[in-house]
Amino acid sequence: MDVIQLFKDYLLHEKRYSQNTADCYCRDIKLLQEYFSKSGVELQELDKDDLKDYLGAIYSEVKPASLRRKIAAVRQLYSLLLRRKIIDEDPSLTISGPGRSGLLPSALSRQEMEKLINFNYSNDLKGLRNRAIIELLYSSGIRVGELVSAKTKDIDFNNRIIRVFGKGKKERLIPVTSQALSTLDTYLHKRGRRNNDTIIFCNLRGKPLTERGVQYIIDRIATECGIFRKVTPHMLRHSFATHFLENGMNLRYLQHLLGHSNLSTTEVYTHLSIEELKKVYNRSHPGSTKKK
Repeated sequence: MDVIQLFKDYLLHEKRYSQNTADCYCRDIKLLQEYFSKSGVELQELDKDDLKDYLGAIYSEVKPASLRRKIAAVRQLYSLLLRRKIIDEDPSLTISGPGRSGLLPSALSRQEMEKLINFNYSNDLKGLRNRAIIELLYSSGIRVGELVSAKTKDIDFNNRIIRVFGKGKKERLIPVTSQALSTLDTYLHKRGRRNNDTIIFCNLRGKPLTERGVQYIIDRIATECGIFRKVTPHMLRHSFATHFLENGMNLRYLQHLLGHSNLSTTEVYTHLSIEELKKVYNRSHPGSTKKK
């Protein structure tokens, strides 16, 4: 199926867009298609995480007006594919442009992460589950979709590793902190009914948690911690990457941990805070040494 030609015909004949606008939108979609061509993923197969990864990769390379147009083109395309029943769900619904939340969530500060980790969670099943979610997301950097689909057989407690399946069902093994695994083990023992094919995170009715359910949990805990801005699961992933880079992790290693097929996607996490850059500068530049 020639998705781009279908899109162009729709813009010209149904939306009555000008030739110039239709050409611009189609060029934007062509760039999106080319970005994922190496991995063999078709436009109609992309999900919301793919779109966020792509927009994150080009975020620093285009002007805000151009970025807004590219997002508008993506929204129009997937709205069309949904109406034509080519896809079952619109992956662009959660994408927001410059000036609004959601496109590239900022990293939480270390102090904010400490608030989430050290929050006074209850010792009941709900509290243990919520703590395990926060600690596992931050210690591994996995996507929320990978979190909710993880099963007990994917956790290697002896070697402190979690196995996840990312884009294109590509498997990767990720180290996890002892603290996160200890909390997870306690939660699983408290919940019971533990076997290899058990989904790890469930609601209180025993049904697997959804991505939206995890979003709600994290946002509510953040508010109770005194973090008065919207906190999403993707922000924990962003914080994981940013804090690792601040501590000197090689970008290639981080690319593997995050499951990015393109290094350019990982490079978006290299935008360190100005305060961190000042610290590095002051430690490194001979002229910045304070005189005693």
